[in-house]
Amino acid sequence: MKENNTVVVNIPIEYKPLFDDNWREAAIWGGRFSLKSHTVARYLLIQARMGQKRIGCFREFQNSISESSHQLLSDLINEYGLTDFEVTDKSIVNKITGSDFLFKGLHHNEQSIKSIEGIDIAWIEEAQTISEKSIEILTPTVRKEGSKLIYTYNRLTETDPVHRRLVIEGRPNTLLLNLNYDIALKYGYMPEVIRLEMEDDRQNRPSLYKHKWLGEPQSHELKIFKDWNFIDDLPHEARLECYGLDFGYTNDPTAITAIYKYNGGFILDEITYSKGLTNERIAKILLNLPQALVMADSAEPKSIDEIRVYGVNILPTEKGAGSVLQGIQYVQNQKISVTKRSQNLTMEYHNYIWKRDKENRITNIPEQGYDHLIDSIRYGFNAIKPRSDITESRLSEQFNKNTHRQNLNSTK
Repeated sequence: MKENNTVVVNIPIEYKPLFDDNWREAAIWGGRFSLKSHTVARYLLIQARMGQKRIGCFREFQNSISESSHQLLSDLINEYGLTDFEVTDKSIVNKITGSDFLFKGLHHNEQSIKSIEGIDIAWIEEAQTISEKSIEILTPTVRKEGSKLIYTYNRLTETDPVHRRLVIEGRPNTLLLNLNYDIALKYGYMPEVIRLEMEDDRQNRPSLYKHKWLGEPQSHELKIFKDWNFIDDLPHEARLECYGLDFGYTNDPTAITAIYKYNGGFILDEITYSKGLTNERIAKILLNLPQALVMADSAEPKSIDEIRVYGVNILPTEKGAGSVLQGIQYVQNQKISVTKRSQNLTMEYHNYIWKRDKENRITNIPEQGYDHLIDSIRYGFNAIKPRSDITESRLSEQFNKNTHRQNLNSTK
């Protein structure tokens, strides 16, 4: 807000150490609604107005500017009426001080990162996904006298490279801030709908609550899937088997995963993880991919029929009593690899856990919340795993009907 033409930017007192000069690297971690990203973005805008700064905004994976912190910074510039900033679709520049923001992904971008000169502040968002190699490349690149690196993250595992480097092993001149949702409650920044979600998780999903809201890494014993391998890219020899589709819209994302057969196992590649997708948009996404059978959640027959009309070869997955556990067991028995660009799938892999009962015993019921891409994978594997003769016959019959219908549509 503005008072007497002076812009007032509110920063929680707990983040005040950011404005000190006695640190080189900062680790800021915690659960949801700890105001990490919003506060660091405000700090960077303040720094950009105080003098000429070159600010690098990095993530491990960034395929487009829309996946960066550009939107958050732009929203704050508009919120506070900071007319001294010029915002384009790819850059942010302060017209008075000359400060500029750049946005880059770190993965597979080694030479581009090494060539960047004069970084004053580097902000690495979603730093729980950053690799040790990327840290080793970025740290000496940000070498200007007095330069700083800020890592914001929610922990995934006990061995996240950034947490191991800065907190467990420790580095000289490092600022450590571990903050959680109580900051948002204290300053009135948590919407009531989110507070209710948090309270529901605390009462009914204690393991999920500890990770999601307190930022604790998941216990290994609770993890449903273990020992998946993470690979840089899809090998050319990998053979596309099918796609799995889990529907979402307002509250949950639509999730699509491609399943490839390779070297005696399977490779999973995240395609889509987005809210607000119409059936037409889903169909367009699928039609722009290499063609293969799509197995979708049978709870949405109307959506499946509508997507099929657009020419997508899509079938409902078979569901019934015990189908979730059967699907989990089948996936557990496979040799699984995941492409490193599959960020949301990686997040779900680390957070897909078994529930505990009231006596704190582990059950065979999965926690809900981190299961959208996981569900799409189960659906996709229903097209791959062995079936009874009756099931195989029904699937083949439905496949032939769909193919015939698509051929008729294409001749109209």
